Amino acid sequence: MSKILFRDPNVTIFQSALYQTNSTVVRTDDLVLVVDPALLPDEVAAIREYVESIREDRSVFLVFTHSDFDHIIGYKAFRADKVFMSETMAENPKRIAILEQMFEFDEQYYIKRSYPLEYPVPDFKVYRDAVQYRHLSTKMAFYLTPGHTADSMMVVVWQLGLCIAGDYLSNIEFPFIYHSSVEYVKTLEKLPRIHDRNWFTRLIPGHGAPALTINDWLQRRTDSLAYIYALRESIAMGTPFDEETFLGRYQFPRMQRKEHEANITLLRKEHEQGLWTWDPDNVPVLPEPIPFGETT
Repeated sequence: MSKILFRDPNVTIFQSALYQTNSTVVRTDDLVLVVDPALLPDEVAAIREYVESIREDRSVFLVFTHSDFDHIIGYKAFRADKVFMSETMAENPKRIAILEQMFEFDEQYYIKRSYPLEYPVPDFKVYRDAVQYRHLSTKMAFYLTPGHTADSMMVVVWQLGLCIAGDYLSNIEFPFIYHSSVEYVKTLEKLPRIHDRNWFTRLIPGHGAPALTINDWLQRRTDSLAYIYALRESIAMGTPFDEETFLGRYQFPRMQRKEHEANITLLRKEHEQGLWTWDPDNVPVLPEPIPFGETT
């Protein structure tokens, strides 16, 4: 049974026993928004039962922040009226490999599910920053956030001052950089501008505890940038990175050491390719918002 990590009248965060993976359910007057339903069958079933208990005549929307298998494995458990994801996720050339990861995960642990494992199919694809979507009185804004993966995105629910961020700004993980540290830094750099345009106070990461104040998620952003810059400096200057002290700050250093080592490998390749040159005239600028689109 998935535990409830946080609850208020509009937001419920279910957290899996695996990786402290968060699945967020948002209820407004008009809809139920389900973000990244995961992970074990009983946990997904608990989320589904809760959604069915509150949906009444509301629409149910599924949002996937990125394509990591642990965030999409609950897809077919839900009767969704609309599915949202980034265009990059919809067109991910590794879709079959990700689906195979799901099958391998279930077979490794002899897991049976009451629903099929499928890669999500979108009804709404986010193709640029500041795409806005309105369903009756509920307004959402979407932002592309590559870095962790190429296809990551965030969603802001306007009325609730809430940002659901995918695998960024976790309090239990440093940046896991699967795609690009350059894009990861750009994502972190534009977060304050996303905030200024949408004014969210609370941020829910994909793993760990929510940041319930602006200062909390800003500090997590600072810590993430400090890690990336320190690691870059170590690689560029050939100086030691104090891994023991750094990993000692986290609860699960044995597993996370592997993620840190993978970051080193990726950043070394970036350094060899000369990808870290900073251009002050090329600071990411958010485009103008696209007007809210009505549902049909």
